[in-house]
Amino acid sequence: MKIAFYCCSNGYGHFHRTLQICEYLTDCDIDIYCHEYQVKRFQPNFKNINFIYYEDYNIRWDLVLNENEFNFDRYLKSIDVCVRDIEKYDLVITDNLVSILKYRPDAIYSGSFLWYDVLRDKFGNNPFVEYEETLFKDTKPLVVCNKYVTLGSLIEHKNKFEIGWGGEDLSSESYKPETISFIVPSLNYTDDYIKKYLEIREEYKDDYNMSFNINHTDNSIFIVRPGLGIINTCVSYKIPMVCLWSENDSTETKFLANKVEEYGLGISCNVKDEVDITNIIKCRDNFSNQDVGGYRHFANHIKGY
Repeated sequence: MKIAFYCCSNGYGHFHRTLQICEYLTDCDIDIYCHEYQVKRFQPNFKNINFIYYEDYNIRWDLVLNENEFNFDRYLKSIDVCVRDIEKYDLVITDNLVSILKYRPDAIYSGSFLWYDVLRDKFGNNPFVEYEETLFKDTKPLVVCNKYVTLGSLIEHKNKFEIGWGGEDLSSESYKPETISFIVPSLNYTDDYIKKYLEIREEYKDDYNMSFNINHTDNSIFIVRPGLGIINTCVSYKIPMVCLWSENDSTETKFLANKVEEYGLGISCNVKDEVDITNIIKCRDNFSNQDVGGYRHFANHIKGY
């Protein structure tokens, strides 16, 4: 089976999710449409995968925040350029890019939120929102989403294949929090996050080791701007999280932070507020209640096509 994945160009999480799904699809011939910077970050080595680089980005939330606008024309052009060979694939999977459905209405939509919900929250109704919402409702695609954090319009969408957290259980039985690991946002998001990271480092420097390495997963507490990718990593390793959010950021970020706290996997904190990690070790007991292996289930579903 020949498969195409079209990845959202916003940071590393969308691309990383695609790679993790592809780990279970070794018998398929796969093209991944993505940005070169995403590939350079992970340096994947799959014999059955070909990486095709975008000429331009499609969605970059950091630029929306910096410029306080979304360039709809540029977005449409970026999509139009990358779908020239889309009909040759047996199956197309679009990661958070609704506009791919215009060219392949039978594509699977991979994601737990819709960008048109986020852009509506930021700017109200606008051409991007109206275009993508109409397209999504007309095509009614199969959506593969995380049952724990589905939000916005996807909650009412009927055609869903719901999975748990993406990764497998990679945790160790013993856990003693010794290090605070600061996971810096992959793109140029608001300075509020870095400022808060530095405040936390200063406050706890005498009590914990400090790290800025995402691979420092042993006996760590993670300080994050919550995206689904980093949350999946923390669930796999059972790492308690401090999820920071800013009113200037997307509604998805605050939603994810609050969901982490709701499930007892960490705490949600506005960047303007004080952070108290005194009792965060208790969160580790709650990870056992979460379903993992979601990407494996997704891949098995794909194999059934």
